[in-house]
Amino acid sequence: MSFIDNENGMLNIEEGSVLEILDKFKKQSSFGAHNILIYPDRYALQEVYSRACKMALENNEAVIVLLHYETRDNVLTYLRELGIDVYNYEKKERSLLIIDSVKDYFGSAKDFLFYLKLMSANASRRNKRGILVLLDGGFHYYPHRISSQRGINLLLEYEESIPAKLDLNVKILCLYPLQDFDILKQADQKEYLLKLHFRRYKIRTDPYDKDSNNKSISKPFL
Repeated sequence: MSFIDNENGMLNIEEGSVLEILDKFKKQSSFGAHNILIYPDRYALQEVYSRACKMALENNEAVIVLLHYETRDNVLTYLRELGIDVYNYEKKERSLLIIDSVKDYFGSAKDFLFYLKLMSANASRRNKRGILVLLDGGFHYYPHRISSQRGINLLLEYEESIPAKLDLNVKILCLYPLQDFDILKQADQKEYLLKLHFRRYKIRTDPYDKDSNNKSISKPFL
């Protein structure tokens, strides 16, 4: 299936392993960009958010982690496994914020954008380069899985409300599990969701990830 971009011809989707995608994101990402990453399973998600957090924090960026499929305790565990001093960043520097109930925290995209504006200004006052926001798209569907069309409508409405380029010192990476992305059965719906983002990434679904010592990433997601 091909996706057409009105400006660039073909809709570009970067595809690779977790480390390959994070390396591309590091080189390509710019503040103000609203990006998307599609991942195959929970293992890949854990690798992405833990390594992306480490990368951003070490680059003097603040990080906001807004996840639906992971708990705060899980996130803290994986960050610590990568040698991240969670207590320092979260309690002392106050440059790491982890929220595991996105739907309860933000009522609408308008609320979310207003919050980002406040956080961006706060990060600037503390001499941070900017903010990395990791946003799990799964909350759009919950609790509408039985009526998937309702979830799709909520998803597209929310993403439409967040520009692909924002006038903020913020980088947004929307994280979508492949199973949720595939709830969009129609090709034009998938194309439209992708086009709402500035850059598009996808972690390949190989049964083994060569970057993780051949550790299987074929765990069930739920």
